[in-house]
Amino acid sequence: MDRAAIRITIGKNIRFWRTWRGLSEEVVAAHLAIKTQCLQKYESGGDSPTCDEMIDMATIFQCSVNDLCREAP
Repeated sequence: MDRAAIRITIGKNIRFWRTWRGLSEEVVAAHLAIKTQCLQKYESGGDSPTCDEMIDMATIFQCSVNDLCREAP
């Protein structure tokens, strides 16, 4: 899998977990201390979150970092 495909997969998973937990983009962005536009870029696959942000998101979403990186079956 190439880097763009990995970013897109991670972005889809971030959006899935955020909406599954009923969290708005604004709430998650505030917890991560980033701008909403930055989170939107992550969710669209246009940019990648840092390792620290991935760990923080996993904590916020109550999932594992692996859950954020997995391809859908």
